[in-house]
Amino acid sequence: MKNKIYEAVCRYGMEEIYNGAIVGFSGGADSSALLHYLKDKCKSLLAIHVNHMIRGAEADRDEAFCRNACEKYGVKLLVFCVDIPALAKERHLGLEQTAREERYRIFNEVLKSNPQYKCIVTAHNANDNAETIIFNLARGAGANGLSGIKPVYENVYRPLIYSTREDIIRYCSDNNIEYVNDSTNEDTDYTRNHIRHVILPEILKINSGALSSCIRLGEILRADEEYISKEAAKVTESLQGGKLSKEKACSLDIAILSRVLKRLAQRNIEYGTIKACADLVKNWKTGKMINVESGLTFKLERDYCAFISTADTKHNNFSVPLQMGANRVEGTDIIVCLDCALGEEYELKGSVALKLSAINGGLTARSKQDGDTVKSGGMTKKLKRIFTDRHIPSHERGLIPVICDGDGVLAIPGIVARDGAFATKKESGEGIITIKVYTRASELK
Repeated sequence: MKNKIYEAVCRYGMEEIYNGAIVGFSGGADSSALLHYLKDKCKSLLAIHVNHMIRGAEADRDEAFCRNACEKYGVKLLVFCVDIPALAKERHLGLEQTAREERYRIFNEVLKSNPQYKCIVTAHNANDNAETIIFNLARGAGANGLSGIKPVYENVYRPLIYSTREDIIRYCSDNNIEYVNDSTNEDTDYTRNHIRHVILPEILKINSGALSSCIRLGEILRADEEYISKEAAKVTESLQGGKLSKEKACSLDIAILSRVLKRLAQRNIEYGTIKACADLVKNWKTGKMINVESGLTFKLERDYCAFISTADTKHNNFSVPLQMGANRVEGTDIIVCLDCALGEEYELKGSVALKLSAINGGLTARSKQDGDTVKSGGMTKKLKRIFTDRHIPSHERGLIPVICDGDGVLAIPGIVARDGAFATKKESGEGIITIKVYTRASELK
């Protein structure tokens, strides 16, 4: 085991361990062997035991064991009691995931407040790695999941990653190291235990070197994943406003495209959903969209694709009779101003000056309707075509106020005005009305 730790430390640059480390100490064989190995090699060493309050008296026994072991070795110990069953129920998560999250939360909080410790050390070994790969394979993980447990991840080091469980038990025996056994580890109703006690032994019958093969597989896949992710990062960093152009998206290899999309989404989206987004790109049809998850939608525009708020794809129709001054459009952040202006906390989205003589009746600001047209440049034009020509995304069009009078569409501030209604800069005075559209939020980009 000592030789394999040395190999792992050198291979992955874990020398920082010896300058000061926090070690997760459960009292089991793996962490007991690791603590014994590190106790005389680290400048400063802190053991942390987390009592998950799952196994009653047995959990209390483990805590007492860890206290005695650390006292015997002269290693400082911190014990934390966390009601994992209660937290798991509250978070709607499994016990194992909740326990893992809490352990690392505690490790990182202690590390942050104690600068004499440089890193976190856990006792994950070669068997744990193989079990993780098998588990991830069964659930259809990609390269990242099939690469297994990372020997080094941020500030977490795993020097036992090359050591097998057999190596660890032998080390404990040779050095008279006592340890405790978790009874739940024998329950094969748990998926990971079933892999450990049933599936992995059968694989080892086929290939006795399977644990080493899993280590090698992880190294290969991590290298591949790192390269592809770097290429995806280059693409993402070059984008403006989170928008991926149609030309660029369609030119990307699917491996890079899927990773670019995950980065753009800025969420941990499952493979099937990202694949559906990528397939949408490869079969581009403007206006197509996928509800990625609650509150997030992936949409294809004419020239680009992007992840947008689902709320932006669903706009209620609005119609607001306009009066002089500021007119707020209820349910939105839009304010339509007649002959007035708002302060710097509002963003001007469009402005138009109109001749009062060209206006028939009262003015209304409403959302665009199917079939809307306006006479401009001597031609009757559909608003849909005007928006398309100006590259205005379809999901933003429903929040652009259309100004109407008794004759229909009169103007869209900043975009178009009916022939004969637009007032030039030379025309000013009492016969002119200025209409400005403001917003505080990002609906009208």
